[in-house]
Amino acid sequence: MGVKLKQWAASNDWTMYGILASIFLVWRIGVTGNWSIECFILLLICLMGVRRDQIDVDWKRFFVVGIPLLGIFYYFYGSGNGLWWKIANWMFENNRHPWQWDSMMNSIPLNNAAWARAFNTPTLDRIFAWIYNYGFVLSLWICLIRSYWTKSIKKMMSYALSGHLLQFPLILLFYNLILLREVWWVKGQPDLLHRHFATENDMLVNVMNCFPSMHTSISFAMLLLALREKDRIFKYMMVTYCAAIIYSTMYLQIHWVLDVIAGMVFAYLTVKLSDVLIHSAAKFVPSRFKGFYNRKQEAYSKETIAA
Repeated sequence: MGVKLKQWAASNDWTMYGILASIFLVWRIGVTGNWSIECFILLLICLMGVRRDQIDVDWKRFFVVGIPLLGIFYYFYGSGNGLWWKIANWMFENNRHPWQWDSMMNSIPLNNAAWARAFNTPTLDRIFAWIYNYGFVLSLWICLIRSYWTKSIKKMMSYALSGHLLQFPLILLFYNLILLREVWWVKGQPDLLHRHFATENDMLVNVMNCFPSMHTSISFAMLLLALREKDRIFKYMMVTYCAAIIYSTMYLQIHWVLDVIAGMVFAYLTVKLSDVLIHSAAKFVPSRFKGFYNRKQEAYSKETIAA
């Protein structure tokens, strides 16, 4: 029985199975996030030069760790949004905001970012609305999925920690202490995202957490990490896309300039914290696991020698 099982395992193309499973997971991530065709096109462009950043690890060994890890991220992506809004509602209902900054922020010259809309058209409004609506998660997922195809668990963890995993719990302190509403609401302007709120409470929950801008902090963290990669296509695309996300928050009159600056500082500190955590955690990874993950496929080595 044991011999037959080994023969059956050896006769299957596990690398191809892993690739198919990976493509299915990426597709499910897009479906869960209601990605448009433009989202997938952007992802494909960012994957074009992925081989320049791939590490020298056998695909089969990587899939043993990589597929479950990507699956865990996918699971929390599907369930995380509901948890976030439960927390936001709890903060609003308990009114734990000792500092209320609407008037103060509105009194600072140029802080409302009206200059960002000095030139505007309906077409630009639609483009920046698309960028803003997807930017909160798409910037992170593009980097996570690409790091997956580089076969680097370390990079996957770096992007994940620098993104939602660390930023969500850390930013809640600010959102629980500071009540600052979106620019358009404070100034009595129309909502350029054309959001529909079922109740007044729903609207207030949506517009109350501005400082720091998490759209900015997520995208800027991804930008900083993307600059570490070798592939220029990916770097240029992510710098352009993430910068557009940050600009969209001001163009659409959602975030104040100081929100954006605070978001960038917050992102920088989160990336540095992530680096420290990963470096520290690496010391506790068993050498046996490192050996399995980094070891070359023996069969491949034999074939190379034989050739």
